[in-house]
Parts: sequence; structure tokens; C-alpha cells
Amino acid sequence: MPPSLQDFFGSELEPHRGIQVYGTEASGLIKLFNNILRVAIYASLVFALINFLFAGIQYIGSSGNPEITKQASSKIWMSLLGLVVAASSLVIAGILGLVFFGDASAIINPVIYGP
Repeated sequence: MPPSLQDFFGSELEPHRGIQVYGTEASGLIKLFNNILRVAIYASLVFALINFLFAGIQYIGSSGNPEITKQASSKIWMSLLGLVVAASSLVIAGILGLVFFGDASAIINPVIYGP
């Protein structure tokens, strides 16, 4: 084991299974950031869909009240904008991966080569 995995008294520590999954090289850090980015993008998509749903319910239940209708329509447009931005980020990453690396999933699912 590398000396960085030894505790203060010199006995060896077992690495956490997350370290075994991601590894201790720089490629592990890239995989970790890739997973964080994926979770953030998909969470934003889910949040936008839920917000869109609640805004639609608010719009339907506004009963013609112009202030509530205006708030609901504003939420609907912002939710649509959020969906477009999150989905287009995946599309742009795919296009850039195809142009620069010849594989549309090169940026979204990077393959790290090394020892």
C-alpha cells in the first residue's frame, strides 16, 4: 500500500471502497467530477419537470386571477428555459465530443487510459 494510506501509528489502513472504485490516480478525479456533473444535470432536469408540473397546476387552479396566472406562466416559461438549457448542454457536449474526439459520448462518458 502507498505510504499515504498508513495512519499515524504506522499500521496499514484499508482504502474505502469508493477509492477502490475511482482509483487513486488523476483519472479517478475525472470520473468523480463526471459523475457529479451527470447528477447535477439530471437533477436539474427532474427539478425543472417538477416545477413545470406544479406551475401547470397553479395555472389551471388560478380561476382567472390575473396575478396568479402571471406567476404561473412565469414559472412555466422559466421551467421550459431550464429544460432547454439542461438538455442543450447534453446535446452540445455530444456535438463537441463528436467533432473533437470522433465519439458523441466522449465528453459525457470519458474513457481514461493509463496503467
